[in-house]
Amino acid sequence: MAAPETAAFSGRKPRASANGGPAVSQAASAPSAVLQAALSQSVLSQPALSQRSVWYRLMKLTNLINRPFFSRYAERYHLTINDSRVLVTLASVPEAAAHELCEATGMHPMNVSRSVATLRRQGRIAERRDPANRRRKMLRLTPKGAAACRSFVPDMERMSKFLLASMSPLDVEFFGSLVDQLITRLETIDSRSGLPDEEPSSERAGRELDEAVPTDGFTSLGE
Repeated sequence: MAAPETAAFSGRKPRASANGGPAVSQAASAPSAVLQAALSQSVLSQPALSQRSVWYRLMKLTNLINRPFFSRYAERYHLTINDSRVLVTLASVPEAAAHELCEATGMHPMNVSRSVATLRRQGRIAERRDPANRRRKMLRLTPKGAAACRSFVPDMERMSKFLLASMSPLDVEFFGSLVDQLITRLETIDSRSGLPDEEPSSERAGRELDEAVPTDGFTSLGE
């Protein structure tokens, strides 16, 4: 993680040097090959808080986190990433209804229904009717489903530890609070449409920020 981005993420400003400018370590004063390559592109000329940039970064982060699943388990166990999310969620509770899986995972109800149908055919989950509500079907893992979870959950935990190892405890806590804030925000949207009903003023301001061109892209990343 580049030094300017780390300072911005953690909320700490760089210490001032004796001449009043930001202190720069000897290692930071000699840009790495990666930083030099980035500087040669137009990425650093974009606003630091570009919503478009954040969207693509989140998409790439999600793909990189999920990549081990596709390379190691998808074909081996005949599972989609949504199937695995249903399995892992059911592994954390004795049983749950389909709508509770939607709430816990953030998945679209149609995707949950498809995964539940697939996992039932595979014998990895079972269902029973709730005696208090005959229309309510409770889902639980079968021994076969639990065995599948045990095979890839350790790798998920390993990836999580690797991902956060480069961050300080303070950064991890701050990152977690940002993720919670984004989840809470997105949960206000009707899951059937997947999009806000109308564009808030803050989003219009964000779009205007996307279209703006800063006078000093590298400085904006450090602020």
